[in-house]
Amino acid sequence: MAGDVVIGIGNEMRGDDGVGPRVVNALLPRADLETMTVRQLLPEFAEKIRSARRVLFVDARIGGTETQWDHIKPDRHRGVGHSCSPEALLGWTEQAFSDTPDSWLLSIPGTVFDLGADLSPGTKALIPDALRRIESWLDDCPGSAQMRSEEVA
Repeated sequence: MAGDVVIGIGNEMRGDDGVGPRVVNALLPRADLETMTVRQLLPEFAEKIRSARRVLFVDARIGGTETQWDHIKPDRHRGVGHSCSPEALLGWTEQAFSDTPDSWLLSIPGTVFDLGADLSPGTKALIPDALRRIESWLDDCPGSAQMRSEEVA
């Protein structure tokens, strides 16, 4: 694979935690795009992302009011566990395969994470903008370079 991978992280049964999978499931199919939705990242996903051109992780975060777009780098993993952060997954990928794809994190603020809850109105309202930003990133349009580590509404 030399295309892009977009991974939606979260549990759709826990309110705003499910925004990552909801956003990724709403993306239109593309030729060089693989999408995944997962409840948590696992070290085993290193094999899946190792040959991607770019990877975008879409996840909820606690706090804030604006969507955040960050260029991320590998980080040291904290041992073998049942889940890891996007940066730790990149660390596993780098350790196993000596390289990582260009990687980004789109984090969407949430306020409701209760079991059985639906998306909060505030988080739901951020989905259209998140989709536009991802489509722009996938299109490699000139504006996508300006999304580095900035807060976006």
